[in-house]
Amino acid sequence: MLNNFDKVLERDGKLAELEQRSDQLLDMSSAFSKTTKTLAQKKRWENIRCRIYLGLVVAGALLIILIVLLVIFLPQSSGDSGASQAQDAGTASRPGD
Repeated sequence: MLNNFDKVLERDGKLAELEQRSDQLLDMSSAFSKTTKTLAQKKRWENIRCRIYLGLVVAGALLIILIVLLVIFLPQSSGDSGASQAQDAGTASRPGD
């Protein structure tokens, strides 16, 4: 009988210790959950920022390409008409000499 009573007391001590450990694990899991949510939100914003920067770089590159193409092709067509006007003006003044 005394042996059974000792086992009950021992079991009670182990159960109390187990309950303490489970409470600690519960607290740690809550802290872990908060940390993971915070980290996930931080990574999400970093991803959004990265996509915005990438979009700005692509838009800037396209804008630069468009400007280069406009500079290359537009002055040639207006430059040719200016050169032909200069030639016409030069030939018009010669017969008057």
